[in-house]
Amino acid sequence: MNSRFSSILQLIIISSALIGGCSKGALTQTPEIIPQEVDLPSLSSEEYPRIDGSTSTAPLGATIACHLMDVPCEWIDFIDSNRYLMPDLSDYDDEFPDISHFGTHSAYLNLIEGQADLILVARLPSAQELELAQMSGVTLVSQPIALDAFIFIVNENNPLDELTIEEIQGIYTGELKNWSQVGGPEDEIHPYQRNEQSGSQQLMLELVMKGIPMIDAPLMVLPKMIAPFYSISDDPLGIGYSVYYYEENMAPNELIKLVAVDGVKPEHATIQTRQYPFTTEVYVVVRADSPPTSSATQIRDWLLSPGGQEVIEQSGYIRSYK
Repeated sequence: MNSRFSSILQLIIISSALIGGCSKGALTQTPEIIPQEVDLPSLSSEEYPRIDGSTSTAPLGATIACHLMDVPCEWIDFIDSNRYLMPDLSDYDDEFPDISHFGTHSAYLNLIEGQADLILVARLPSAQELELAQMSGVTLVSQPIALDAFIFIVNENNPLDELTIEEIQGIYTGELKNWSQVGGPEDEIHPYQRNEQSGSQQLMLELVMKGIPMIDAPLMVLPKMIAPFYSISDDPLGIGYSVYYYEENMAPNELIKLVAVDGVKPEHATIQTRQYPFTTEVYVVVRADSPPTSSATQIRDWLLSPGGQEVIEQSGYIRSYK
C-alpha cells in the first residue's frame, strides 16, 4: 500500500476534526482530495473486512470483492424481481467473503457497534445515527466515491413526464392532491413514501423537502426498496422515489418511468455533469479509529485512487474522480 497517501489522508482527517471543532462521536467528512495511485490491497478471504451498506450499493460491494479476490461476477435475476451482481465461484476453492448488505440504517448501526469495518452507503448518517455514534464514542469518517441521483417514478401509463421541485413538495405536503393540478389527468395522486430511517426517505427529507413537513400517510409508507416499483407498477395514479442506480441496474421495470425534475431527466449524462437537480453521492465510511494498516482503511484508500475509481465505474456507478 502507498504509505505516503495513507499518511496524508489520515492527516487530512485529523485536521478536519480539529478545524471543525468536532467532538468525540461526531461525523468527520474529509475535504475533497486529489486522488493518487494506491497499490491494490492483497487480501485473503480471512483478512477481508466486514463490509455492509445500502441495498443499492450491494453490486458495488460485490464488484469490489470479486476484483480483490480475482473472481468473475455476473448479474442474476432473482424471484423477488431484483437483479443482483453475484460472484461466479465455480472455479474458486477458498471461502469467499460475505458480501451481504443489510440496508443503509442497519449498515450505520453495524459500523457504530463494531459489527462492520467499512460501509458503502447512498447518504450521510441521519441525526439519529449521529446521536447513536456520539453516545457510543464513535467518530465516523466519510468520503464520496461515486455519483448517483434521487429520482421520482410514476406508472408508465401516466401521461405526465415532468414535475417541478415545488410541485413535488406540494404533492408530499398534501397541498396538491390531484394530477390535474400539475398538468396531468383528473385523478387523485397516490404519493408513496418510504420508512423513516431508509436511505431513500432520508434523501427525500434532505434534498427535496428541506425542512417542510411531509404528509402523514402511514398507509402509503413502503418498507422495502423494491416496494415502490411493485406498487406503482399496479397503480397508474401512484408516485414514489428511489435512487437512479437501483432503478437502472437492480429493479428495471417497463411498467414505470422516470420523471424529469425542473425539465431535466435523470440519466448518465445529466448526473455526471450534476445538471440533474437531485444528483447525490455514494460514500465509503469507516470508523476514525480504524488503523491505517487495517484492511478496511486500505480498501477505502484504494477506492479513492484511480484504480479503485475504475472498479467503481465497472459496477455501473459514475465515478467521483477522474
